[in-house]
Amino acid sequence: MGTAPENLRPTSKSMIMDCVQNAGIDVQAWGIRKKDGKPVSQPQSNGGYCYEWSFRSGDGRISLLCVWFEEMDVDSQGRVCFVGNLRAYGDTLIRQLEKDPKNRSRTIKDPRINRAQHFSSTVELAHVNARDVRVVIVSGPVREKEDEGSEHDRAIGRQLDDQKWFVESFDDDTGAFVLVRGNRHQVNASLRTTDIEEIPVEPGVGMSSDADVVDQFATDERPDTYTYNGVQRYRDPSVRRRVLKRSGGVCELTEVPGFLMANGGVYLETHHIIPLSEGGPDTVENVIALTAGAHRQVHFGVDRDELRARCLEIVASRIGR
Repeated sequence: MGTAPENLRPTSKSMIMDCVQNAGIDVQAWGIRKKDGKPVSQPQSNGGYCYEWSFRSGDGRISLLCVWFEEMDVDSQGRVCFVGNLRAYGDTLIRQLEKDPKNRSRTIKDPRINRAQHFSSTVELAHVNARDVRVVIVSGPVREKEDEGSEHDRAIGRQLDDQKWFVESFDDDTGAFVLVRGNRHQVNASLRTTDIEEIPVEPGVGMSSDADVVDQFATDERPDTYTYNGVQRYRDPSVRRRVLKRSGGVCELTEVPGFLMANGGVYLETHHIIPLSEGGPDTVENVIALTAGAHRQVHFGVDRDELRARCLEIVASRIGR
């Protein structure tokens, strides 16, 4: 197993606030203390932000991850990558802290847990939206066990990488992920084996331009009616067809094409953004076409509220064209 190329080792130590800002994320909030809303004299040292491991822009379009140089690697294809599982790390911390008698009341407090969970959800969101991420490469000594949890900067180098990275894979069940340095469209993007239903298929390759786009109800029709607040309502049978046609066979959230079926059709799944059980309408404005993986994500993902808002924005923009 190789090691990360030496020329990626940081040669300077930039402030994390500067890295975040240079990545395109607004840092105005750093000037205010989270606990009481009072201004701080040195925003770059605001403890509510400067020790975080991941950052996201307000609209969720820009994600920034802090990755240790010493934990980067080179895979068999010569690609610089970072393999990790911050969800499992956070869960391990919780289990360890639960064993401590002082935590029997379950008032477990360790900032690393929230940071690990936020890092994992940031990776997950970038994966489901097929968006590149920015990476801050940090170098320094491995933290000694007795130092864990202490709020001091052990980095000896820190730089914002000038290249983007992408999430090649994310395991929904375990939280394990693989980050790869480079553009997803240039670095073996076809090897996303953990999400076989989302393997990109270029239009015109293996499918005709008029290929049928079908959803999960193509062979197992759902009932024509549903009940909300005790009132029986009827579904419009044309809504699914119109949404699938609007998608063009491409997931409207991730922009990943649906997979080719044995009969030559293209498979996506239709999803009511605001569920019918919550009073959402059965209209094209409230239905979006998704890959199976993205569909699971908007239902069960840690960022499902954020994804719901994003889906509504996407559909509104497509209808308004």
